[in-house]
Amino acid sequence: MAILLIIYNIGLIILFTIVATLAAITYFKHKRRLYLAITLLFLFLILNNILIYLTEQLPWFSVKFNQLFMTTPSPKTILLVAHTFFLVLILTTALKRKISFWQYGLVISHALLLLLVPMLPNNAFKIWIYYFPSDLVNIILASYGLASLKQGTSSPSLDVQDNQGQTLALLKKIMLITLIMTGMTIAEDSYVIFFLDNYTFGNIHMTNRSISEDLLAIIYAFMTISYLAKKMLAVSQSKKYDPYLGTDIVPTDLQFIDTYHMTSRESEVLLLLLQNKNNQEISRELYISMGTVKSHIHNIFAKLNVTKRNQVKLLYTEYKQSEKSNPVKTADP
Repeated sequence: MAILLIIYNIGLIILFTIVATLAAITYFKHKRRLYLAITLLFLFLILNNILIYLTEQLPWFSVKFNQLFMTTPSPKTILLVAHTFFLVLILTTALKRKISFWQYGLVISHALLLLLVPMLPNNAFKIWIYYFPSDLVNIILASYGLASLKQGTSSPSLDVQDNQGQTLALLKKIMLITLIMTGMTIAEDSYVIFFLDNYTFGNIHMTNRSISEDLLAIIYAFMTISYLAKKMLAVSQSKKYDPYLGTDIVPTDLQFIDTYHMTSRESEVLLLLLQNKNNQEISRELYISMGTVKSHIHNIFAKLNVTKRNQVKLLYTEYKQSEKSNPVKTADP
């Protein structure tokens, strides 16, 4: 049994490490906040699994951890609050929205509740009420995600080679699975906490692993690997290197961008300028600071030799018209 548990834990760590690595590689290529959030989430899952594994394999560590948990469960509290924040970050980024006040409030309320629970008497209800807010957060966020998708108000942060319908379907599937598995987690925790574990001081026995939570994390992992692998494969199969791959720049604009030697990020800012977006909207759209936006706009103005936004649009329009009146001719076969 001990050997199987070791193999199981090593397998989980390897799986989560693969996901974190793929997400990190994709982040460094595309600089999308979604991939950074996924990386952080799976790094958290690795740390959490190592902590649980130590309680299962080292009796002295298990005793110390459980005693600390019943008084001031600070390590577990930090991990649970971090997990909540990463989920909020991933969901809002996938829906291409900023984190709202109620979502910040959700994270803060979760943290405050976890800090207050240790004041309760040591019994099964204390443990149950400690874990229940995390499950409730999952339900709230999954319900919010489904409602956003149903209303059609979301705008997933997709790369140009993604199929939007498939990605929306994937998000919906993740939300539904989260609701189902969270319900199973609540049922499992309730049974284990109230009927199996013992919280008598000096004879504390706690089951720190939830099979339902592990299954949900494994499902997340395989779905994420599939999504990231398809993205990386699409990039590797492109016929030539395209510095604008993963942006909203369409092929007809590339010649204008290349003519003025703009970087990939400058091209994204340019596109939003042409859509009459202000600095704050550009900052929110690209997840960059206002200072960075101003720096890119300054560089764009310098390269185009203009001083005003309307001059950018005028120059772009004139360039497009000149291209239409002087199309590039190709030789007959």
